[in-house]
Amino acid sequence: MEKVLSKTSLKSLVVGRDEICDFSSIQAALDYWQNERGPLKLTILSGEYHENILLYQSDISIIGVGTVQIIGNRYALQKNEQQQEIGTFQTATFFINGANIAIENIEIINNAGAGENVGQAVALYNEGTNITFKNCSFKGYQDTICLGPLPELQRNGQLFSTPELKTSFKEHSCHFSYCYIEGTVDFIFGGGEAVFQGCEIKSLKRPNNDEGYITAASTPEGKNGLYFVHCYLTAEKDVTNVYLGRPWRSFAKTTFANCRIGKHIHPARWDDWDNQHNRKTATYKEYKNIYHAKNELVMLDWITFIE
Repeated sequence: MEKVLSKTSLKSLVVGRDEICDFSSIQAALDYWQNERGPLKLTILSGEYHENILLYQSDISIIGVGTVQIIGNRYALQKNEQQQEIGTFQTATFFINGANIAIENIEIINNAGAGENVGQAVALYNEGTNITFKNCSFKGYQDTICLGPLPELQRNGQLFSTPELKTSFKEHSCHFSYCYIEGTVDFIFGGGEAVFQGCEIKSLKRPNNDEGYITAASTPEGKNGLYFVHCYLTAEKDVTNVYLGRPWRSFAKTTFANCRIGKHIHPARWDDWDNQHNRKTATYKEYKNIYHAKNELVMLDWITFIE
């Protein structure tokens, strides 16, 4: 039983397992706030929270104290009550459909396992705008971070199955600063506009050490895509042949600038997803990246691989 809070308690809530806290569940705290107005500061005390979060409110800051892990384990091949696969976008550990949200010092994890075994398994799925993450971690395998909007249709012409979208935003913007992000295949993907500043981007080993892909943008035509600046691209031991990105849709746009890049990156660096036409529409750029090759650091000046 959660506490009954007075109106004087509003504007600041605390989640944790201790008796001093207002709620023991993150979702319970958010549900409590759903009919209130004005900004909210939500403080989460250290611990593991095995929840799948749906955040629809706006003007919220969420701050973790100590080590805060939000852990989910849904996966695309998982069956629902009708014995149908739930699909990629119902797997997110943390789903956002709000505006002006700042999240700090939180680990968001989908531990369902490798994509070869369970399919896609999303940690973060954002369909909001003006969302910032600072000193956060995002852990998964295939499709760790999804940045909406999604394409209008799947490749087979059917609609995507997603959590309910209560608000439709014209712009979808995110900023990640000093975050840690790991995965194997397309583990930062979608049509949203996002800046990654000073982040460590770590490629994990696939079961058969198959090729990996860091990004898979589906940027709408005329929009900005994914921009990585002063980031650090690392990998688990013996990981090789990882591409910086491949286009999930034709107008994918991704840039890496002033990044330090490990020798696990494939010499070609970018992949066209077996479609030569993508080379005429996608925009993939690099600027003054430093590559680790043969135990030497090599700076590459402005390079446009696909434009």
